[in-house]
Amino acid sequence: MGRDKADLLLGDRRLVEIQTEKLIAVGIRDVMLSGYGESLPGTRTVPDLIPHRGPLSGLHACLKAAEHSACLLLSVDVPLIPQQTLRELISAHEGGITALCHGERTEPLMAVYDGELWRTAEAVLNSEKAAIRKLLERAPVRQVFYKGDESLLTNCNTPEDYERVRMLWGENAERCGEGAQR
Repeated sequence: MGRDKADLLLGDRRLVEIQTEKLIAVGIRDVMLSGYGESLPGTRTVPDLIPHRGPLSGLHACLKAAEHSACLLLSVDVPLIPQQTLRELISAHEGGITALCHGERTEPLMAVYDGELWRTAEAVLNSEKAAIRKLLERAPVRQVFYKGDESLLTNCNTPEDYERVRMLWGENAERCGEGAQR
């Protein structure tokens, strides 16, 4: 994207604000922001303990700092994911990793992780390839299959993706659990 995706706007709110509000709305009481420089109301920032190793570094630090036995990981760049989908992930979690799946794809950045997996994440981080998918290979994974509109899982990875998400936002804010746009 060439800039921090967390600060991209949908309407008058940044993606980080949309995702934070969504997490709080589904009952998350310990919202941790990884890889983001400022704290928002109702959140705390958690610095990487093993820096410069990608999203797994942030997950590792948050799992280690967690106040609860499991953590819902939600990437900032999928702002259209419905709250109901997050609730389904939380409800389905019985241990290990519970990840959202759609099509042939398992989404490690839309998943619930047991807090104790910080040790496994640390071992992966200290290996040659610190990809978050490597953690999925080392822990039991339960898949929750997404049955909704696939467009609501669009990531903002490129400027073109962001424009698509902006168009979809106006059409789907209520379906995404956002109510009315502000």
